[in-house]
Amino acid sequence: MATAKISLKKASNIKSTTSSSEQEKTSSQEFQTIQLQPVEQTIEVVEEMPVWQLPVETGVITTLPSTYHTALDIISTYGGTELIYPIANGTISGIYNDTAGAKIVTIHHIINGINYTSQYVHLSSYTEGLYVGKEVTVNDSIGWMGSTGYSTGIHLHLSVVDCALFDPTDSNCVDLNSFYHYLKLRYNQGFVGLQSLMNVPQSWTTRS
Repeated sequence: MATAKISLKKASNIKSTTSSSEQEKTSSQEFQTIQLQPVEQTIEVVEEMPVWQLPVETGVITTLPSTYHTALDIISTYGGTELIYPIANGTISGIYNDTAGAKIVTIHHIINGINYTSQYVHLSSYTEGLYVGKEVTVNDSIGWMGSTGYSTGIHLHLSVVDCALFDPTDSNCVDLNSFYHYLKLRYNQGFVGLQSLMNVPQSWTTRS
């Protein structure tokens, strides 16, 4: 009887050992299964704002660029209450009146390593706090649409060309005379200002 008891005890030990091994094997299999399960990820897509923007919230083009008028003329149903905005982020390079008394702002832009100047003419007044050297974004107004200087009505005269006006290192735009000469040259070469940089509709009611 004692032998039988010992035999049973050994059998019990063997069974216990086998059970422990199976548990470890099962646990390992479960761990491997968890590791192989796919991980779901949520990727947020951020829509970038276009580099070039329209200069007014509501506008209608009345005159297209030509050899003798290298600019867009834009009117608004809001007339003199229409705010003017930069067409791209940049730095104010000029605030002045021309010989006819037109209030003008120029902005220097560097887009993909290329210099551009945008010129806004006939403003009725400037936004408070505007100064040469101030950095501005497309959301910072620079003034109001007007009819100062030689003008037949309230509108914005907008010129854009690939040079840096008033920059002594840029021979194409070192001063206003060279700027206007370069505008005409680039037009004859096929560059038509803002229309060469973005799709400009005939009319619009929002900048975005």
